[in-house]
Amino acid sequence: MKSGSLYNKRLFTQFTTTIIFCFALFMANAQQQKFYTIKGKIEGLSKATIYLSCSDETYSFQDSVNSIDGSFIFSGRLKEPVMYMLKTNQTQNATLLFYLEPVNVSINGSKDSLNKAIVKGSASNIAYKEWAQTWMSIASQAGPMYKRLDSATQNGKINASPEERKVFDDGMQSLSVQLNAAVMAFIKKYPQSPVSPFIIYDRYITYPDPEMAKKSFSMLGVAAKNSLYGKRITEYQRIAAKTGIGASPDFMLKDSSGKMVKLSSLRGNYVLVDFWASWCVPCRKENPNIVAAYRRFHEKGFDIISVSLDTQKEAWLKAIQMDGLTWKHVSDLKGWDSELVKEFGIKVVPTSFLLDRNGKVIAGNLRGTALHDKLEQLFMP
Repeated sequence: MKSGSLYNKRLFTQFTTTIIFCFALFMANAQQQKFYTIKGKIEGLSKATIYLSCSDETYSFQDSVNSIDGSFIFSGRLKEPVMYMLKTNQTQNATLLFYLEPVNVSINGSKDSLNKAIVKGSASNIAYKEWAQTWMSIASQAGPMYKRLDSATQNGKINASPEERKVFDDGMQSLSVQLNAAVMAFIKKYPQSPVSPFIIYDRYITYPDPEMAKKSFSMLGVAAKNSLYGKRITEYQRIAAKTGIGASPDFMLKDSSGKMVKLSSLRGNYVLVDFWASWCVPCRKENPNIVAAYRRFHEKGFDIISVSLDTQKEAWLKAIQMDGLTWKHVSDLKGWDSELVKEFGIKVVPTSFLLDRNGKVIAGNLRGTALHDKLEQLFMP
């Protein structure tokens, strides 16, 4: 009886300790988070459902309210400013993106122009709106360039001429210079804002540019570096080192026949490692350029291995055949859930890096004439 009683006491003590520990963790987390309240009115709505949501790589949240006349109130806890989205069941694809902070926020807009609703109370959102206007003024210039490139491949032409492609590449390079300057100017103005690391992540992590990511991140203040996206950039830089300049990445995946192919088996040649997918429109538009490079330099010692983010084998193989991609192709058909994609920190396709004959990375994301120029330097100095 005594031993049983002692055992029960011990169990009770362990259980009580666990409960106290869990409660302490809960209270610590609750203290870190602060309340927000959103009050708003969307003119033109009647008996509608209004949705508030946030969804990114590590955090997902959704709330909704029923509104008779377009008025609504949301409240909750938030640790730090985060990008949120507001939409309704009566505005179809129209949404409002805004930075929410743990403060009192007001939103007023119209059903017909929800994306232009006025958000007050969030200092981070003021900075974000400023950036959004800058970004749109630059991004809007890209549309006509893509249209001209598309028209150049019509009337029976398979590929744009070298001259037409150069005009496109030069135009995109000019926009890239403008964008980089705009990012640096914004960060200089808002070094402590959580919007600044969000922009760095969006521009230089999602579309990999390690050099610009490092340069712009160094300009951030301590608060911004410790924000949600600041921490993600730090983690990305750790992962990106695996495919950065001077790294020697390696992997092994199955080809279309089920045979294992190892990247390091291609050493001795310059190798382009290209992450793509059949559903990726920019990838498919870039494929003719890669095909042309392969034809020009393969006999000189240039090889390619394409890693597909497809999940359907039939679609993958059909795209390979349609685009005339005659080099090595591998995939685990897991899409974005691929362990290799996560290990190498691939955030967008197309993404590529060029290896030297020893398997070391010497360049990344060479597209258009930039790929040909680099290969000419290597094979035709």
